[in-house]
Amino acid sequence: MKKLYTDASFDWTSTEKAENVVRGKIAISDGDGFERIDKVAIGKVEGLKQYINILELTAVARAVELASEHFKEEAKGLLEVWTDSQVAMSWANNAKINQKIAKLAHYNALEYLRKAQILFGGIVSFHYIKRDQNPAGHLLEQELKKEAPHTI
Repeated sequence: MKKLYTDASFDWTSTEKAENVVRGKIAISDGDGFERIDKVAIGKVEGLKQYINILELTAVARAVELASEHFKEEAKGLLEVWTDSQVAMSWANNAKINQKIAKLAHYNALEYLRKAQILFGGIVSFHYIKRDQNPAGHLLEQELKKEAPHTI
């Protein structure tokens, strides 16, 4: 079994109000030396107010994808993905989003997760971890200290 931890945040230095995208950074860590920070972008969607949850779900999907690339043998078909987003964890566990809030960006993130799980080919479970205990959260916090303004 392999455990990966995820976190996400806005990238304030790269997102401008006039742009048609929201930019963010996602962090993936195994808490034991593997650390990865990726930049991501989500096209702005009319009526969508909480992009952070989509960034968090994208981080979860990226962790599954990275597990298939780097840890498939070590995981032995079992992967635990830990996130400090209860919303992203719920969406990942249920493979669906509340229809009242669902937008194309949500469906795209869920499809990315679905494809990553197929690529991994084993059992993937999703779990919640408090932010202060999340190795990916600590990694992202260090990365974001280089930016201003920022709230974690």
